[in-house]
Amino acid sequence: MRREREALYRRAMSQSPRSATVFAALCLASTLAARPALADPPDPRVTILDRDATHALVWWTGFTVAYTASAVTQTSLALTLTDEGDRIDATVRAASSWLGVGGMLISPMPRVWRAAAEANRTGRLDAALALTASAEADGLAWYNHMLCGIVALTAGGVLWLGYDRPVSAAITLGLNFTVGELNLFTQPRRSLSARNDARVAWQLAPTLNGVQVVGAW
Repeated sequence: MRREREALYRRAMSQSPRSATVFAALCLASTLAARPALADPPDPRVTILDRDATHALVWWTGFTVAYTASAVTQTSLALTLTDEGDRIDATVRAASSWLGVGGMLISPMPRVWRAAAEANRTGRLDAALALTASAEADGLAWYNHMLCGIVALTAGGVLWLGYDRPVSAAITLGLNFTVGELNLFTQPRRSLSARNDARVAWQLAPTLNGVQVVGAW
C-alpha cells in the first residue's frame, strides 16, 4: 500500500505541483480518519467507587423502605385485629421489623456513598477506597449474621414457647432469617474485594495527556 502511494505521488508530481498537493492532502486526511480516537482509560478506582456508591444507596433505601412499611403495617394490625392470636403474631413481627429499621439507621453503608462523594470533590481516591472497604467489611462482619439469627430465633421462640403458636413461630423465624441474610448478601462489596485481592496493584501508565493511574489484575 505504501509503495502504491509513493508511485501515485511521483506520478502526480510529474504532472503538476497542484495535483501533488491535493494528493498529499487526501492521503493525510485518510490517514487521520483511519486512526482510532485515543482516550484516557477510566480509572478503575473511580469505577469501583461510583458503582459501590450507587449500589449502597439503592440497597439502603430499598431495605429501609421495606422494613418501615412492614413495621407500620404490622403495628397497625396489632392495634386493630380482634383475634388475640393474630394480634400476638402481628406484635412480634412488628417488633422484628422495627429492629430491622433500627439496623438500617446504624448501618455503615451510608459511609460508602459519602466517601465516593468526598473523593469526587477532593480527588483522594485511595483514601475513599479505604473508607468504603472498611464500611463494607463492617456491614458483612460475622456479628451481623449472628444478630440476624438471634432476632429470628427470639421472635420464633416467643411465639412458640411463650404463646404456644408453633406454626406462626416457624413462619416468623423463617421470614426473619431469610430477609436478614438477604439483606447481608446483597450489600455492596467491590471495594472490599479489591482491597482483599492480593493480585490488584495500582500502577502508573503513560497516556497522551500525561500519566494515568490504572489497576492491574
